[in-house]
Amino acid sequence: MAEKRIGVIIQARMGSTRFYGKVLEELDEDEKVLDILIERLKLSKLINKIIIATTPDERNSAIIDVAKEHNVFYFIGSEENVLKRYYLASKKHNLKIIIRVTSDCPFIDPFVIDDMIKFYLENSYHCIRNVDNKTNFSRGFEVEIFSFEILEQIYEMATTKKEKEHVTHFIYTHPENFKVYSFNLESLPNYEDLRLTIDEFEDLELCRNVYKRLKSKGKGIDFSVFDIYEIIEKNPSLMDINKNIIHKTLHKSNIKK
Repeated sequence: MAEKRIGVIIQARMGSTRFYGKVLEELDEDEKVLDILIERLKLSKLINKIIIATTPDERNSAIIDVAKEHNVFYFIGSEENVLKRYYLASKKHNLKIIIRVTSDCPFIDPFVIDDMIKFYLENSYHCIRNVDNKTNFSRGFEVEIFSFEILEQIYEMATTKKEKEHVTHFIYTHPENFKVYSFNLESLPNYEDLRLTIDEFEDLELCRNVYKRLKSKGKGIDFSVFDIYEIIEKNPSLMDINKNIIHKTLHKSNIKK
């Protein structure tokens, strides 16, 4: 495996239209959403580089400060053309394989990421993902993996606003051109109504509640998706906290049924 060729790119910016500055909100004292995500990604044994991809907006200097605090890379790219931001960040860091995650999902599982990377390397899919209507993963655990060659291909072919705003939109709307695999864990319970991604304040409240329960059980930063689902199984009413939030969807294949 080539050194420093597998990188995770976290797209992050302060100016969320639904919840400004959400990635720098605290889940617990002195532990911001982005802090927790970065520290968890560092637990991966296969990721060589962690890159935060943000924009020139001066408000994002706070995000760059977090990257520096954690000694990870950052890249400043297009505000609207997120696909271009990913492409140029990947090119600058000479990545061969890209893991895409978003900064509002602090509980993304690094052990699942390693399993997905192994699967990707052992098979011949253009892209693999773990959250769609074929898998048991809930919102908040989204991971996508694809090669630089695929990223370059969709970057060169994308023409519409949606194709440029959303990194992998072109892949899913051109299924005739791409082999996509839905990575699943059959042993994982299927909580269709659970969402642990932060779009609204109620989402933040749920994530805070879950995180504090994890810590009260003696869990460090190395908890797994199974640890979280155990908390939900024992406390199903937690899902009521953000049950009225409607998740933004891009196309039907991404809807968790």
